[in-house]
Amino acid sequence: MQIFKSKYVYHLCTIFGLIMLESPIILAANRVEPMIFGFPFLISWVLFWWLFCCVVLYIAYRTNWGKNKE
Repeated sequence: MQIFKSKYVYHLCTIFGLIMLESPIILAANRVEPMIFGFPFLISWVLFWWLFCCVVLYIAYRTNWGKNKE
C-alpha cells in the first residue's frame, strides 16, 4: 500500500513542478531584481523548478517508481 501512495506523491510533485515551470505565474517572476547568484529572478525561478523536477524524478527512479515489487 505504501508503494501505491508514493506513486501519487511522485506524480503530484512532478505535475506541480511542471505547472510552476510553465504556468502564467512565471510572468510574476519576470523581473531583473532581485539577483540570485548573479542571475535575474526569472532565470533563478526556472532553474529552481527544473532542479525540483529533476530531484523528484531521480528519487522516483531510485525507488522503482511504476514497478510492482514481486
